[in-house]
Amino acid sequence: MYKVYQVLVGDTWESIANKFHTGIDTLQELNGMTMLVPGSTIVVPKVVEGDYFTVYTVRKGDSLYEIARKNNTSVDVLLSANGLEKDDYLYPGQELFIPREGIEMYIAKEGETLSDVARKLGTTQSSLIQDNEKIYLLPEQLIIVKK
Repeated sequence: MYKVYQVLVGDTWESIANKFHTGIDTLQELNGMTMLVPGSTIVVPKVVEGDYFTVYTVRKGDSLYEIARKNNTSVDVLLSANGLEKDDYLYPGQELFIPREGIEMYIAKEGETLSDVARKLGTTQSSLIQDNEKIYLLPEQLIIVKK
């Protein structure tokens, strides 16, 4: 499975390959290019279960609210972690990323500083930097905290 990724300022083939657990050659072949342009979109392999997420397969009748409640997370975190909008339809067989136990996720708000986020999450700035590959503190960025 694949998904579309928007290239951010500072992204490199190596950083994107690490983020999506794939190789640089694979990404360049998939996209037929060797140069990255911030703001452009590329195709990347969909991330499978890893250190931070488990995969949940949607069943008939499931709702984001029920899935979030059963997995001790919030609808907003599920939306951000899965690139969904509130009005998106869930369909049976769809796979959703669910934060693993011991992983807390936070959605950044406009104007927040790293210090603000660390204080709200009861952690340190250095821990946030260590737990996340990149932190831009853009509105709606998903920030991971290992508890």
